[in-house]
Formats: sequence, C-alpha cells, structure tokens
Amino acid sequence: MMLEWVATDKGNQVIESLKAEGWRVKAQYSPFAFDKGIDYDSYELVRAGDTLKLEWDNWLEWRLCGSATLLQSLKQRFEL
Repeated sequence: MMLEWVATDKGNQVIESLKAEGWRVKAQYSPFAFDKGIDYDSYELVRAGDTLKLEWDNWLEWRLCGSATLLQSLKQRFEL
C-alpha cells in the first residue's frame, strides 16, 4: 500500500519520530549526495518485522510504502 502527496514537514516528522522510537534506518539516499533533500531523498526504516519505505522529491513530496496496517496507523497518528 502507498500514501502519496504527504507534505514535506509531515514526512520529516514521521521519520524523526520513528527513529526516536527505535526504528532502524536500513537504507537511505546517500547523505553525501549533492541533491539530498533538495531534489530527492529516500529512507527504508525497519522494526520488528515491519518495513516502511519513504521517498521524497521536490514535486510530489513524500510517498510512504508499507503494510496497510502500518500506513493506517501512521495516517491517524500523524494526520497524514
């Protein structure tokens, strides 16, 4: 399942909150890439068998991919 058009500040809030709660960054767009956070960004977060993929660009903002249960929970919690 996917959530699209998630505002940049909301997506950033999701990432920071989940990391603070113990979600681990399994993969991310290189922090050394010249366009990270300007044109493109991405993360893959994992915890207890759940995976959340987040992809951002400056046109479509954040897109979140994960299980329907996880995305519904995030949608309610962060008012996405």
